[in-house]
Order: sequence, then structure tokens, then C-alpha cells
Amino acid sequence: MQTILEQIDKQSQIMGRQIYVVGGAVRDLLLGRSSPDVDLAIDRDALAFGDHLAGVLSGRFIILDGDEGVGRLVCHGHVVDIAVFKDSSVTIEEDLARRDFTINAMAIALGDWLAHKQGAAIIDPCGGKTDLQGQLIRLVSQNALLDDPLRILRGYRLQALTGFALDQDFITRAVAHRNLLALPAAERISTELHLIFESSRASEVVGAMAAAGILAQVCPELMSGSGVEQPASHHLDVFEHNLAALRAMDDIIRQPGKYFPDSSPVITAYLQETKRRRQLRWAALFHDLGKPHTQVVQEGRITFYQHDMVGARLFTKMAKRLRFTKSDIKKISLLISQHMRPFHLCNILRQGPVSAKACLRLAKSVGEDLPGLFLLAMADSLAGQGETKPEEMEKEIAILFGQVQQQMDLYIAPLLAGPPLLTGHDLVSAGFPPGPVFKEILEGLQQAQVAGEVVDRAAAFTWLDGYKS
Repeated sequence: MQTILEQIDKQSQIMGRQIYVVGGAVRDLLLGRSSPDVDLAIDRDALAFGDHLAGVLSGRFIILDGDEGVGRLVCHGHVVDIAVFKDSSVTIEEDLARRDFTINAMAIALGDWLAHKQGAAIIDPCGGKTDLQGQLIRLVSQNALLDDPLRILRGYRLQALTGFALDQDFITRAVAHRNLLALPAAERISTELHLIFESSRASEVVGAMAAAGILAQVCPELMSGSGVEQPASHHLDVFEHNLAALRAMDDIIRQPGKYFPDSSPVITAYLQETKRRRQLRWAALFHDLGKPHTQVVQEGRITFYQHDMVGARLFTKMAKRLRFTKSDIKKISLLISQHMRPFHLCNILRQGPVSAKACLRLAKSVGEDLPGLFLLAMADSLAGQGETKPEEMEKEIAILFGQVQQQMDLYIAPLLAGPPLLTGHDLVSAGFPPGPVFKEILEGLQQAQVAGEVVDRAAAFTWLDGYKS
């Protein structure tokens, strides 16, 4: 990155441009943190300059916003965003005064950044350094949210990133203008939300968004659970239970060994990916989205049959509205649709060990996200602390996961990785007409294998003869 920035500085001098490091990189420098990306502001012709740089540096320049003069230089694995001074500003001070939050409204001349960095002169017309020291997230101007309503979510995202307090004036204005969040593109909204859900402070920040009415504005589907009563095994209504599940998920991610003491290495390895942690938090917050739509009260008994499947469909619809990626939609909706299965298996566990067949069915349903499903079940259990909740529910979930994982390691994973004992050609040779029944037969054969009923190809044909009869 240093070499690229040196070349950019050289070209800016040759072409007579004023160019500055701005935003998060300056903030992180003052906080003593490393910043993977660098944003630059230039006095004019940002797009032409970026295109010129791409040629000089053998990189690519991508226009992000032609009207606003914002582009991205991609060069040798590094990314540098370049934008013209905001709103036709003539000086960097004017540009900074048009930004969102004071801690983002600081700049350093690129040449000074390269020469001195830690000792570089900070251009700070809005008091960002003071707010950094006070750990305060404050708007640059009274019109900042009106200029771009997405800054409402960005404020909460900054809180998730830094742990700083939100200025009361920001909260007041965010509440007053929250309806303007209907204006930004869905992709911009989901980007800010995903960054919040990637943070270890996600539950704290989402809770603050809920209290301010911001969550209801961007995810109104979630609010249908407010006031929806649950059985005595729960102590909260559906909405508050979902928030509690998110809080529990944050805690589990922080200390997985506390909840899965015998399976900590497996769980910890699963949680290494930021994407997985984000998806788990989304699943926790929305796992009971289907309950308000499936509630039945009969003779004083409350039920929510099929709420898991209904919730997965509702989440998918919401996620498409917010332009989530297909992979996120698939993974989160899968976890929501399957989240009751560990509890059903716990009922079996109380009578004795869970069968290999049951473990195989579960493993094939969720694939590599088996640990994620049990993390979601643990968060769900922790969020429900009603009088009739089974004792030691969390302990049972951890024990069950250990049993299922053992079956996976010893029997199921080798089975799924190895060649099948019989194929579709074998079924045709045995007289079965091709069709959906093939899947049923081959899955039944796998279950017989993990149960030890079939051990080789000859036994598989014997089993098949029994299936035919």
C-alpha cells in the first residue's frame, strides 16, 4: 500500500492536484489502530485522475458514483477509494464540514501522511480529535442526516465499531428523521446492517436501534412479535425473546467454551469466519419471525406449529427486499427453518442415545453448518427462561451436539466422503424405473449403513431385495 500511495502522491504533484487522506484511516491512526483501506479526497476531476492512476499503476479504476465523483482504485490486491471534494467544495476544510460525523471529518495531506504519519498535521475543523478523546459520535452539522439519511444507520455502525457513545443530539435527530430511511437504496441499508452484525457489539447496538424506533423502520417484519405472548417456558414476548437470543448469541460467540465445554475446538473453528458470525446473529434475531403468524391459543394452551418453516419464508422475503446476497439468504433461512430440530432430538436424548440414523438426517439437512445450528439452539434456549422450561436445557444441547459430532466423525463423514455402495445404474439393473424413488432408496441405504445394517456392496444388494419386497 505504501508504494501505491507514494505513486499517487507523485502523480498528484505532477498534475497539480490537492489530495488528502480522509475518514476512517485518520480516525484509526489517532486511535492507534491499523486501517486496511485508505480513502482519499481530491480537489477536482477525481474520476479522470483515478483512470490515469490505473494506467500508471497497472490497476483497475471502478466508478462507484459518477454523479458524486467517487471511484475505487484496485491495484495489486489493495483498494483505494478516491472522491472529489464534496458538494463542489473548494478547500478540504469545506469538504470536511459536509461530512457525517466529526470523528470521520479529519484529514491529512497525502504527502504529510507519507512523510510523517504519526506526527502529521491533522486538519480538523469540526472538533473530531476532541470527540475521539471523549469517545463521542457527534454529527458534523444539523443537516447531516437530511443530506443523507443513511447516516442514521452509519452512526449506529460507528457505535458498533468503536464502542463510543452516541451524542444525544444525534439520537434525537435520528428518531425524528427515521422515516427518511425509506429513501436510500436497499443495498446501502443492508451494507450498514451487515457491518453492525459483524461486530461483537451487535446486540447492544441493535437494542439501541430498537429503543429508538430505527429497527422498526428498516426491519418492520420483526415488530410483529411485539406483545405476542408465549408459553410458560418463556418469560418474554416474541419480539423481546428474539432480541434476547441475539444477546445470547453475542455471548456464546465471545466464549464458546463456556457453553460447549467438550466441543470447544469444533465450535471455535466454526466461528473463525466473520461471515458465519454475522449470519448466526441474523438467524438469532429472526429465528422466531414466524411465531406471530402461527400462534394458536386453544383452551389456554399457546402453540406455534410450523413457525420455523414459516419464519424461514418470511425472512427470505425480507432479505430479498433488502438485497441480501443469495448465499446469505440461503444460509440464514436454513438455520431458521431447522432451529427446532435440536430441541426435538433433546426429547429423544432424555430416553437414551440419539440414533445414528437421526444424526445422519440432521447432518444432511444442514451440512457444514451443524455447529451453527446448535449455536442457534443454545442462544434460543438461553433467551427463554420461563417457569416450565426443562431443567439443564443448555447442558442437554451441549451433550447432544457432542453425540452428533461424534457420530459425524466416526461414521457419517467417512460415509458421505466415500463412494456409494450402490448407484442409480445399479437400481436400474435391479429393475427400478428411474424417478424420485431413487433418492429415497439411496438415502435409506445410507441410513442402513450408519446403523451398521449394511457393511458392503453384497449386503447392499441384499438390503435392496428387501426394499423391493
